[in-house]
Amino acid sequence: MRKITVALDMGNSGGKVLAATMDGGSLEILSEKVIKNEFVEINGRLYWDLFYVFAELKKVMREFSELGDVICIGVDGTSGAYAFVNRNGGLGTYAASARDGHYAGWKTYIEEKISLYDLYRETGVYPLGGNVICKFACDIASGEIVPEMNTVFLQLSGLMEFMLTGRMTLERSMAGASVMMDRYFQEWNRPLLEKLGIPLHMLPKVEEPGDWGAPLLPSVARETNCPNCRFVHTVEFDSSTALISAPGFDGNQLYLSMGTTINPGAELDQPVISDLAWKYKYKNVPVWPGKYLLLSDVPGFFLLSECLKVWRKNDSSIGHGELISMAAQVKTDAFLNIYDSRLMMACDDMPERVQEFCRETGQTVPQTVGEIARVIFESYAVTIAWSLDRLKQITDKYDYSAVTAISGGSRNALLCQMISDASGMKVRAGDPQATCLGNLLVQFYAQGRLESLDDMRRESTGVCEMKEYLPKRNEHLDTGRAWLEAKGYLQ
Repeated sequence: MRKITVALDMGNSGGKVLAATMDGGSLEILSEKVIKNEFVEINGRLYWDLFYVFAELKKVMREFSELGDVICIGVDGTSGAYAFVNRNGGLGTYAASARDGHYAGWKTYIEEKISLYDLYRETGVYPLGGNVICKFACDIASGEIVPEMNTVFLQLSGLMEFMLTGRMTLERSMAGASVMMDRYFQEWNRPLLEKLGIPLHMLPKVEEPGDWGAPLLPSVARETNCPNCRFVHTVEFDSSTALISAPGFDGNQLYLSMGTTINPGAELDQPVISDLAWKYKYKNVPVWPGKYLLLSDVPGFFLLSECLKVWRKNDSSIGHGELISMAAQVKTDAFLNIYDSRLMMACDDMPERVQEFCRETGQTVPQTVGEIARVIFESYAVTIAWSLDRLKQITDKYDYSAVTAISGGSRNALLCQMISDASGMKVRAGDPQATCLGNLLVQFYAQGRLESLDDMRRESTGVCEMKEYLPKRNEHLDTGRAWLEAKGYLQ
């Protein structure tokens, strides 16, 4: 019977579950399923519907059990979702959405105890509202976290591990992305957490990528028909997970993950903590023992997804492919500050907000679906190009050979060419299932099928076909970038 490995990649916009095997000697993806993620509003607060996600995951695992013997599962996901689990095994709180307005005042609460700059120097991570430590500050200020709580803090992957196995741990990359570890991601930063009033007894054990976890709980094993399945700690922070699978990637290339959040980055042998990295809001996260990712968070396809929700009400057939086709057929003369707060929050009128921004800034207002989509794509391209240039400055390396673009946006040929044009760099694009694939590769490493990070990346080249885009002169994008820089919109 075939041995099946399962990967769950769970993000703010939804999740993917893949079943794969290496019984034939090379990685073969056997099946892919999608799990929706729709936040639930309760009394003005936005929460993850983790009960629905867990129920759907169990259904998918039962389907996968028909393909063979499911021997392990790994989970990766976004870092900002967390909840508390009682030490007696009960779920103590629900996981709130990073876009919950409850967290809007995080800066005030943090700066009562420590400056944002000092927080960066302590952790190696530029503090942003979606970071766990910033959300904790709000929870402490509102009384939702108190020292008397007999609970364990778990981020998304840890919550899924708890639901599947009953264990309460976190893998190192996910723990590092919480902004609560020391600057080298070796230990929880206990002096910092004490200063902020975060109870130390809530911290879980930190596991290494490739470590085996516990078997499924008996009830879960029966429900999923997976009696031999165990949890494996993959690289659990999705940005780090994706980098594991980047085909043909090495330190002479820049990295670009294009998903709900867009992450320009560079893989380094040690964290970079500098005033320049602070100025441009770059952060460090662990990837693999001895490898770190220096990256920034650029608002990604959330903006486009919110527009799609509106457009699909009138035409249910519109998808990302149709948007790319329509955008390729038009020309526009406007650019967005994609960091504008109006464009970063869920709403029912995102196309109107795009038009409103263009109108307020004196630009030509896009009218059609294709025009709005093109304005969004071109705004992404110039913002990404600016961020890639900042990486060169921070690392003091100006001879990177290419940009390796992965995740869902790597299938967007129009955008990839725009990024190449705007940056003046060759773009290698592919690996649309980067996070799931990285998740799987680490599990096969745990099984002894692969021996190193280089092995994992070599294996991914047999799964993903990379397409190259060479830069062309584009005065329109140059003009847009200059305008965004002059306005101070590029961050």
